[in-house]
Amino acid sequence: MKANSCGHEWIVKLTQQEEESDLDTALIQIIADLLEIKHFAIYINKHISRPLPPTLINTSSSLKALSPTEALLVLHKVSQNKIRVSRSSNVIRSYLPVYHLGEVMGVLLIETQHALSERITALAIHILNIYANQLGLLYKSRLDPLTELLNRQTFDKKVIEIVSGNGFLKPRSEVSNKRRWYLAIADIDLFKNVNDNYGHVIGDEVILLVARLLKNNFRLEDYVFRYGGEEFAVLFQTKTETEARVALNRLRLNVAEYPFPQVGQLTISCGFLELASIDTVSSIVNQADLALYHSKNNGRNRVTSYNELGVNFQQQVDNSIELF
Repeated sequence: MKANSCGHEWIVKLTQQEEESDLDTALIQIIADLLEIKHFAIYINKHISRPLPPTLINTSSSLKALSPTEALLVLHKVSQNKIRVSRSSNVIRSYLPVYHLGEVMGVLLIETQHALSERITALAIHILNIYANQLGLLYKSRLDPLTELLNRQTFDKKVIEIVSGNGFLKPRSEVSNKRRWYLAIADIDLFKNVNDNYGHVIGDEVILLVARLLKNNFRLEDYVFRYGGEEFAVLFQTKTETEARVALNRLRLNVAEYPFPQVGQLTISCGFLELASIDTVSSIVNQADLALYHSKNNGRNRVTSYNELGVNFQQQVDNSIELF
C-alpha cells in the first residue's frame, strides 16, 4: 500500500467532490492506490433509494463485467454475509459491501493471489462507506424538497448526458430491440385556479399527488423531474413513438380520474419528442414546450408529439389566452 496509510487524505478527497462523475473517479483511484492491484470492480446502485441492480463504475476493469442479474445476486449475498471470500484456481475473490444508511447499495469485487489483510479490508470498507455517504448527499441535493422528484438542475445534466451518449443509454432490460429516449413536459391545466380558490397549501398537495402519479406511471429506470412550479419533465425509454404516446396517455388518464382532495378532478397536458440528435438543452426543451402549448391551445388534457407540428410549424402564442 502506498503512503497515506491512515486514509485521511483519501477521505478528504472523497468528501470534497461535488460531481458524481468526479466522486467515482476519485474512488476508483483511491481503491487502486490502496490495493496496489488492477483486478477489481466496483458496482454501485446510483439510484440509492430504489432497488435496482448495481452498475459497474470502473468500466475499464480487467475483470469480466457482471450482468445485471449477476450483480444483483452478488449484492444480495453480501447483504446477508457482509464480507464474502471465495477461492478457486489459485485466485482469491473478495466481495466487500458498500453501505448507505444501513443498506447495502454496492459491492467492491477484488481478485488477488493472497488474502487481504484485516487492516486493508477495514480501510477499504471505511473508504467505500465515505464514498456512499458523499454519493447520498449529492443525490439528496438533486431532489426537489416538496415532491422528492429530481430537480431542474439535474434535468439539464441528464439531458446532456443522454444526447451526448455519455451515460444512461443502456436498455432497461435484456432485450434485442433498442429502446429510444424521449422527453415529455407535462403541466397541470389551469393550476392557477387551484391556488386562487383553495390556497397554496392545497396547491402544494396537488403538486405532490401529481408527482406520485408520475412516479407510479413510469419505471424505476426512468427519470422524473419537477421542472418548475406545476410543470414536470420525464426522460423515459420506449421502442417507438407510439409506445411513448401510450405511456403519456396512461398518465393523463390516471390524473384525470384521480379524486384530488377538496379540488376534485384535474387534468394535465403533455408535449413530447424523441431525443434523436445532439442539440442544446434549451432547444430540446423548446421543442417539447411547443408540443405542450399545442395541447394547451387545443382544449388541454391532451398529449402532443413535436412531430405532429410539422417541419415549418410556427407557434403563435396568443397572450390573451391563459395557457396554464
